[in-house]
Amino acid sequence: MKKIISLFLLINLLISNLCIAQTFHAHKKYPPLSEFYIDKDINECINRKIFNFNLKMNKLFAKKIHTLWATLVPNFIIDSLNMAYSNIEYPKRVISSLLQRDIEAIKHETKRFLINTTLGVAGLIDIANKLFNLELYDEDMEQALAKCKCKCGKYLVMPFISSTTTRDLFGRILDFTLNPTTYITTPITAAIKAGLLVNRTAYIQPMIKMVESNFIDPYDIARKFFGIEKYIKLSNYDRKNVIENIKNDFNDEIELVDTTPKENLNVKGKLSKSENLIVNEFFDNELNADIILADYNPQNPILDSMRTALFDLKESKKYFWNELSLWNRNFNKKIKTGTIEILKNYPKYNYKYILQKNKQSPLVIIFPSIGEGVNNSHSSILAKMFYDEGYSAIILGSHFQWEFLKSIDNSHHPGDIKTDIKYINLLVNNIIKNLSKKYDRTFLSRTALGTSLGAYTVLFLANEQYEIGANNIDKFIAICPPYELFYAINKIDKIIDSWKNKPEDFKEILAQTTAKVIRAFKNKKELQKNIVQLPFTNYEAKLISGFIFHQKLSDLIYAIETRKNPEINKKELYEMISNSNFMDYTEKYLLANHTKEELENTNTLNSISNYLINKDNYKIFHSIDDYLTNKSQLKELKGFCDDKLILFNNGSHLGFLYRDEFIQKLKSEIKLTDITSNS
Repeated sequence: MKKIISLFLLINLLISNLCIAQTFHAHKKYPPLSEFYIDKDINECINRKIFNFNLKMNKLFAKKIHTLWATLVPNFIIDSLNMAYSNIEYPKRVISSLLQRDIEAIKHETKRFLINTTLGVAGLIDIANKLFNLELYDEDMEQALAKCKCKCGKYLVMPFISSTTTRDLFGRILDFTLNPTTYITTPITAAIKAGLLVNRTAYIQPMIKMVESNFIDPYDIARKFFGIEKYIKLSNYDRKNVIENIKNDFNDEIELVDTTPKENLNVKGKLSKSENLIVNEFFDNELNADIILADYNPQNPILDSMRTALFDLKESKKYFWNELSLWNRNFNKKIKTGTIEILKNYPKYNYKYILQKNKQSPLVIIFPSIGEGVNNSHSSILAKMFYDEGYSAIILGSHFQWEFLKSIDNSHHPGDIKTDIKYINLLVNNIIKNLSKKYDRTFLSRTALGTSLGAYTVLFLANEQYEIGANNIDKFIAICPPYELFYAINKIDKIIDSWKNKPEDFKEILAQTTAKVIRAFKNKKELQKNIVQLPFTNYEAKLISGFIFHQKLSDLIYAIETRKNPEINKKELYEMISNSNFMDYTEKYLLANHTKEELENTNTLNSISNYLINKDNYKIFHSIDDYLTNKSQLKELKGFCDDKLILFNNGSHLGFLYRDEFIQKLKSEIKLTDITSNS
């Protein structure tokens, strides 16, 4: 349960990063980021200090207490106690509903209370939801105050409480007075209440870890999440019967027209006459899929790409202990964190690794998608697949990500792959050298695997090795690499711009879309079992995907600017970020050292065509309908790669990862006999 909470909160936080100001700013490329759902942060300076204090107190005390509790108390008891406490809070919910004149909610919560108190053994089991489909209506007194026209008030960060507002604080006081346990004050009940408090608050630890490890400015993310979460509750978008009936589609179809003519795709590598004939032969043929995904039921490429969220670890059993527990030994708990110095006098870089007992086991190095850190879920899932086959694994973050940026030369701006490779090679070699020495290891064979931009990186690493005659890595696997980087980022910029299609009621649409994402991830297991379609419209899919991309860019720009000037005004910085897209990033940070033509010529798989044609130590997985490439590019890539490129008929960008057809094909590629023969 906590794992699902962490997943959907991550997506929720990413989406909520498009909170726009109450006064619409038509001149901005992107809306301002912070003042749409709550008032201006007039106390930001002191709020940030208290927020950082809370994070330190969490590390020193709260996290240790939560870990101890989770180690002593099995997971099912933690969940049951939370259910029982929620059942006790019935008075708060019913009085809040009464003040809001919400008769339907009063009836609903009364039914839940009676069923769970009797059949659910005093609320320890949520029978009302499991058997009668009566989900919790999480009403509180702040919602009643809002209904009574009480203004939200100032945003505050309080010691040990974190995000709140003046109305929220008053609502919490009223909630406290309506809780029956407030009036039981014996020493024994006080100890029980302290235990229940620890039990209820333990869920925040995965969220805190996720926010700190994925976002460069946790304060900004926490504030925006608080605002949109409150708005969702006040609008009842957290209710199933409300949100499932909302359709935000405005004939906003995805453009799939392939406008790149053949004559504009000239091979820039030095190919022989026979090699050019091979490429032209493939280009003139129809592009056909190598693997058909039966019953995929495609919606549109961007929505199909979002199915990548269904790619998940399949543990052999449900663990008895909470993920905080010292006894929990699921795969993610086995992965260790290492640090390495890329350049002297710069902060060390954090990476993840897991080693086999066999000291001569093969090794896989995993490169994630654009902007992802080392804690991203896909890398862990792929690492488990390799680990189960007998590999040790190293998990890296994206080089287009703030953590990587902090560990390298201050003058370097990620984006030119030829320059990036220098630092990536240094990082990989240093990590392998360090692990080999520390654990007395000899990795007899090595594989590099990447997804999206990570796949693009892997292929350029392979080309670099090919050009200098090195043999540090034996095999390369690339999943959905963009063909031309600038073509891809132009596509991304258009997707991010989608919010402008409906600016007049965007506040409602964004909250509704966020609520839908939360509900989808709550029901992730059901979606995995029987996926027919994702519950989003075309427009909502573009909002979700676009905002995730823009958040990653925002974090990178934040890192660049604060690296130059640690005391930079945060308001001015976010103002600049709201007026930046990927092409703006290119013009501001990359064109100072390169011409646009140079970047366009080198940041394409076309530029490494010699390697793709002449070597067979790689495999590329792609989809015919990938929205970051077009069919002309895929045809040319097929001409270079032949059977080393495997095309799926559906799945768009990484949207086929969860399918068994892909998983089995990947497993066949990483069999140790195959690796040994290539080494």
